[in-house]
Amino acid sequence: MEWIEGLPKIELHCHLDGAVHPQRIRDFLAAEGTPLPQNFDARISVGEDCPSLTEYLRCFELPLRWLQTTQGLQTAVCDLLRDCKTQNIRYIEIRFAPTLHLDGGLSYEQVFQALKEGRDRGEGETGVRCAFLVCAMRHHSMEQNLAMLEAAAKWHPDLVCGCDLAGDENAFPTASHQKFFYRAAELGIPYTIHSGETGNAANIETALALNAKRLGHGIAMKDLPALRAQVKAQGVGVELCPTSNFQTKASTGWEDYPLKSYLAEGLVVCLNTDNPTVSRTNLNREYARAMIEGGCTKGEILRLLDNACTMSFAPETWKQSYREELAQFAAQTET
Repeated sequence: MEWIEGLPKIELHCHLDGAVHPQRIRDFLAAEGTPLPQNFDARISVGEDCPSLTEYLRCFELPLRWLQTTQGLQTAVCDLLRDCKTQNIRYIEIRFAPTLHLDGGLSYEQVFQALKEGRDRGEGETGVRCAFLVCAMRHHSMEQNLAMLEAAAKWHPDLVCGCDLAGDENAFPTASHQKFFYRAAELGIPYTIHSGETGNAANIETALALNAKRLGHGIAMKDLPALRAQVKAQGVGVELCPTSNFQTKASTGWEDYPLKSYLAEGLVVCLNTDNPTVSRTNLNREYARAMIEGGCTKGEILRLLDNACTMSFAPETWKQSYREELAQFAAQTET
């Protein structure tokens, strides 16, 4: 654990509303005069016995109720960056769906301004660099998602580094959202797409056809060698989130998990938390599990982090400095 904790890290798949501190929600409910639900812990997080992705997604209701003000958004970003600092995370791409933060009366402009102020304050306090991935929602109309994208484009590339598509994969396939990604490409905004989290390999095929730079999860291709070969040939990154994948039943456990096989095949894969609060995890824990339960070597862990650097949407100058830091850490701790 000492070696893992000391590693300079990158996190590429972390949702803001899935990382809200429980105490923030308790304080919000108290200020609202709402009694704390008896099943509060189960309302904001799950364990390994979570039955499905549908159950997992219910944990976002209470955090999203808090994230309807500029203060809530700023605080959540600062909290997350402080958490990153304690784990030696140097860079994080934070996902959020701007349209889900308009219910309290905020405009898109106010949402992005709040995130910028939270980012600036958090980066200044912690030294952790961050950028945001805006998520279109699968259940939203094309008009809603395109309006969000146009609003986000004004903040690219300084604040918004890319975009994504999130939500129920099976009910709302990626193919019905192609127009969103055509427009993102026209605007010069790179994108990752949640693909193959729930066993739907067709969404991975669509993401590849749309020239996505990365796949969120990508579990559904683990038994499809031709599809994996295509992912490798296109140089598409794969964002794995082990604990979350076990909880949503994307995978049954480490014996069935494709991390080692993806690495062995040369796929550009990295580790992430997905939702630290919902999954009761952090990035240190994900890397520890990969070593202790998943059988990864130190060399493979270093490769995962180098992969994260490669597939990130960070500036090339920053990537170079990070690689130098990672190489120096590896040399100093070599046994």
